[in-house]
Amino acid sequence: MTTVFRYGHASHPNWQTALGLALGDAQSQLQSASYEQQANLGIVYASHHYALEVDQMIETLRLKTGVRDWVGAIGHGVCATGIGYGDQASVALMLTHLPWNSYQIFAEPEEADVERHFPMEGFQAHCALIHADPSHPHLQERLQELALDTNTGLLFGGIVHGEPGGFSHLANESLTAGLSGAAFSPRVGIRSRVSQGCTVLSREHVISECSTHYISALDGKPALDVLLDDLELPASVRASRDGDEILRALPSSRLRDGLFVGLSAGERKQGRGFGDYLVRNLIGIDPKNRIVAVAASPDVGDRVVFCTRDANAARQDLIRVCTELREEVEEEGLQIRGALYHSCVARGANLFGDGNVEPSLIRHNLGDVPLIGFQANGEIFHDRIYSHSAVLTIFV
Repeated sequence: MTTVFRYGHASHPNWQTALGLALGDAQSQLQSASYEQQANLGIVYASHHYALEVDQMIETLRLKTGVRDWVGAIGHGVCATGIGYGDQASVALMLTHLPWNSYQIFAEPEEADVERHFPMEGFQAHCALIHADPSHPHLQERLQELALDTNTGLLFGGIVHGEPGGFSHLANESLTAGLSGAAFSPRVGIRSRVSQGCTVLSREHVISECSTHYISALDGKPALDVLLDDLELPASVRASRDGDEILRALPSSRLRDGLFVGLSAGERKQGRGFGDYLVRNLIGIDPKNRIVAVAASPDVGDRVVFCTRDANAARQDLIRVCTELREEVEEEGLQIRGALYHSCVARGANLFGDGNVEPSLIRHNLGDVPLIGFQANGEIFHDRIYSHSAVLTIFV
């Protein structure tokens, strides 16, 4: 019989009490034959309330479990199977049991002159769990390099809380900057999906003229004209050069969760969902020159959709992700042993009104599997940094 990973979670103002309760959950599962009795890699996520206690937490975890290798992160909040703790002082942990020599712990400071060691010589990295500090000066470039050092290009994880003066992530020791995580060999079965939950306002466009973060033309037409057409504003407003008039005419109910731009390079990839697009904020318009400004630096030829966030769309896309993973596992005759969930801090209660919505949806649609995760400043999937998204990863 295939067993699932042991895990635990708890909330308490005192980190020792919370960690003790979480460890108690994991230890009690030793009484059940359905849980894995052994462990060699631990994963722990804690809220920012415990950012100063990471070294003591690592020591306690090793002492109480006998597991030496630990990776983890400090998030805005944590979640576990069926529950999201939001901004409460909380911790969640998982004890995995992986084949011998099938994973490697790594940590990288952010200094450019430090020699990199990912993956270690002789280790075949298939994919990697990444926890990164938000102050990393070249994170996007480094993620692209790390992805190229794996067989699949699959990175998954999140950007941590990064509270000044506190620890932000760990890889067998506490870290205040850079990035860390665990690389996995092909012998570790891992599947991962990204969920964004966006509603597209209209059809896709192609950038025909741009400079830095300014998009001048889409499909050969002034970019602002295309945006206003997509929003179906009256002709008089679409022709206006008055920025205040344009802003007053925007459909506030339709855009109550913001106006964004989905960007993707090259030809459209096959597949369902919104994962092909990298969503960024639309940060300004120039009514006189008919230009839109975005929080990115796109290139001519990139594909663009204007979109907004939507709680219902986010629910449906998360259900899609769970369904795809469940069907893939069933078709291959596998079993889920544990799951990790890295979700944007702008989601949770901020998007759904209730921090339990996402973990509950996963539990309902993926099954009652051990799950832990944290609320991130940005989500990592393959070689990209996403925002307002969620990355669901399963061990099989």
